[in-house]
Amino acid sequence: MSQLLDEFNATLKALNDETPDQLAGFMGFMKAAKADGAIPGKAKNLILVALAVANQCDWCIAVHVANAIKTGATAEEILEAAWLAVLMGGGPKLTYMKIVRDEIAANTK
Repeated sequence: MSQLLDEFNATLKALNDETPDQLAGFMGFMKAAKADGAIPGKAKNLILVALAVANQCDWCIAVHVANAIKTGATAEEILEAAWLAVLMGGGPKLTYMKIVRDEIAANTK
């Protein structure tokens, strides 16, 4: 597991201790939004990778790369999804490809 995932999980644990109702509400919404539907879970996780890069969120990239891999996405698929964010966002988004690559490596050892 990557350092970013460790940090994110520690934050979730703290939030669960401090504000359990709010976290439970958000987690329920997230579970419903990510469930298989008209768009299968793997595709949703790839979309979330692109959105994480587009929003320049290190921890989001870590979470969504790991989830994409868990749902069967390949490194090539993850990189293609991330490149879509770079296409729309240019150079600032390109810098986040390092984090995407690091997280692929951390989750495919």
